[in-house]
Amino acid sequence: MNNTLASKRHGKRGFKVFYWLVAALLVLPFAVPQATIAYALSDANVLAGKAYTATIPANASYPDTGATKLTDGNKGGLLLADPAWQGRFHVSEYAFTADLGSSFSIDRFSSGFYKYSGAAVITPQAVTYSYSTDGVHYTDACTLSQQGSGTDTSRVEYSCSLASAITARYIKLTIESAPNTWSLIDEWEAFGIAADDGEGPGEGEPGQSNPAEIILNGTFLQPELGETWSSSQWENEFTYMQDIGMDHLILQWSANTQYDTAVYPSGVPGLVQHTNQDIVKKALEMGEQYDMDIYIGLQLNHEWFVNYTNDYTWLMDEANTASLLVEDLWQKYSSYSSFKGWYLSFEVDNWNLPNSVSWQRMADFYNEITGTIKTVTPNMPIMISPFYNVSGGLDATGWQSMWAYILSRTDIDILALQDGYGAGHAATNQLAAWFSATKQAITAAGASTELWSDTETFTLDFNPMDLQIMLDNMLAVKDYVSAYTSFSFNHYLSPQTVNPLYYTTYKNYTENGLMDSQKPSVPENLTATALGSMEVALSWQHATDDTGVVGYQIYRNNELVHADYTGVTSFSDKQLNPSTTYQYAIKAFDAAGNLSDLSAIAAVTTASGNNYTSLWSAGKSYTASMAADTMYPDSSGNELTNGSYGSLSYNDAAWQGRNTDQPYHFIVDLGSIRSIKEVNANFLQVKSVYILLPKQVKFYLSDDNVSFTEIGTISKPAVSSSDQQKRYRLTDLSGLSGRYVKVEVMPASSAWTFIDELEVRG
Repeated sequence: MNNTLASKRHGKRGFKVFYWLVAALLVLPFAVPQATIAYALSDANVLAGKAYTATIPANASYPDTGATKLTDGNKGGLLLADPAWQGRFHVSEYAFTADLGSSFSIDRFSSGFYKYSGAAVITPQAVTYSYSTDGVHYTDACTLSQQGSGTDTSRVEYSCSLASAITARYIKLTIESAPNTWSLIDEWEAFGIAADDGEGPGEGEPGQSNPAEIILNGTFLQPELGETWSSSQWENEFTYMQDIGMDHLILQWSANTQYDTAVYPSGVPGLVQHTNQDIVKKALEMGEQYDMDIYIGLQLNHEWFVNYTNDYTWLMDEANTASLLVEDLWQKYSSYSSFKGWYLSFEVDNWNLPNSVSWQRMADFYNEITGTIKTVTPNMPIMISPFYNVSGGLDATGWQSMWAYILSRTDIDILALQDGYGAGHAATNQLAAWFSATKQAITAAGASTELWSDTETFTLDFNPMDLQIMLDNMLAVKDYVSAYTSFSFNHYLSPQTVNPLYYTTYKNYTENGLMDSQKPSVPENLTATALGSMEVALSWQHATDDTGVVGYQIYRNNELVHADYTGVTSFSDKQLNPSTTYQYAIKAFDAAGNLSDLSAIAAVTTASGNNYTSLWSAGKSYTASMAADTMYPDSSGNELTNGSYGSLSYNDAAWQGRNTDQPYHFIVDLGSIRSIKEVNANFLQVKSVYILLPKQVKFYLSDDNVSFTEIGTISKPAVSSSDQQKRYRLTDLSGLSGRYVKVEVMPASSAWTFIDELEVRG
């Protein structure tokens, strides 16, 4: 089988966003008090321009010129020769101390290091930030272990946000390095405000309203969500956006050329409106009413994630259709003053355009479309939103080269780079390197392109992201971007879609510059009761919180297996193993992501189960409604019934895989009518490459392969995020018989599902 990573095909919008998964979370909005302990993002770098001393001088090859190289605001690039770096070789520990001149209230520290394994430049094994009021006695504020795993030839940020601010005049940075390696550092920052001088709060000091400087300026909207809104809901949505300072909305697409559909009454040949509302018109009307800029996306086509630039004819046909859409949309909607820009929906990544041939084809595609746009609407900006995945493909240096090439040959006005955290493509400490590389590409191209952050607001499980994490990601790229759009306020922050506490908490932050940092109380009185051999029922008492609890995390045997966002105080853990002891504990969480301490443990043992030894499906033939992907095929035609179970490697030939968001099924012919006691199907989870467990599996029986009767449905069970196999199982069935068994698989999203065995037992 091809060992190409399954994840490389998808950006965060390569799959359908399941906003309906959280639609049931609606509760009445209510006012919440501001947290007493908070985190301010609007403070200044109090180290800027300050002198410091070093315990060990820098190497002459990478000197500390001027003794302010760490505080001059100049961050190093991706070249060893960049003069911003200072370096030390074979030094196990060194430190810097600085006198701030007066006392400051500090809540964050940061420093940047270079990683280039090929030149033995390694990030520190540990970094400690310390503080003092007298310059003699220092207290550790925080220690960070080695950062930068999975990335290379990049700047790696060691950033530490404190739960509560400390007061200090003197600060220290201590670095521990591996032997026989280089340690290169550029900027050292401490963020804070002047400490109270005894005369009450001054400008920007605690006690005074301090509006946030880093906010989401806008959002992407997928038209499928807008289609569900009534007129009043459209107005509510724009009111919510306006109240938190948003100034733009990007309608992600206006047509889908894979299915020849449009979200407006299109005049482009072959495109038929499939929505009840004219979504383009509605978005533009709302933009005029609420003084908000609207960017109109052109076509979506998921065949892009198969073809990329490899099929040049297909690509240029899509460019031609995009040009027709531009002319059609402008003819119909040019009268709207809110129509302020265009969005090109095909998402470029660091995996699938590996060389200058593919880069030039991408430039050709862009130029075909932008030529039309600049003719029809000369002064309107054009936006794209590429993504990267640090697990492979081009590294940050290659990414920089790619975009320098493309942007030097095209006319792109805004590059809204997906930060990749929600999609699992990057960690917070990896974002700066990729945004820096993109910024340097723009400079190298001589382009006037603006770099925006497309901030992700979701998790891999299609739930709202913790707001503190979202803000940390925004902070990580602040030196490189001029604006923050999001994917997506409407889907994962709006009180019309998710728990209103997310919106209330974020709105408090925009108004005060403070993010809630007070953790909820510990959930109490947890009980666990076994319900037969495969299920445990949990219940506990409500936790309390200053802003309100939005949900609970369920831990089984010390692993997080489920996060509930409804706030209910019970949970049924299903698809467990018989005769097994499980230990459970609970944590409460709020919208910012503050977690309570762990509850007391409740232990329980499931009942013994029956073992049905007659395997009716062994070696039997079956049919599939959808063929397996050619990269992970059903190579022998009997992989599902040959008794060979796959390993945890998705390259194991026992697995077959499908990359789809559409349901598919298998029908197993048992050869004759059998009495059936158990049916099961085995699936693989490797989240890092977007192999996800099915959202749901249904089992059916039939005597004639025509009329099928459903015998049971299994929803995705609670599991940890680790790589694993999971069997979806119905057992102890009574009074059932049939010759044909149908197994219907509903994928979790437009990602991969891998299956190896189907069993029918009696």
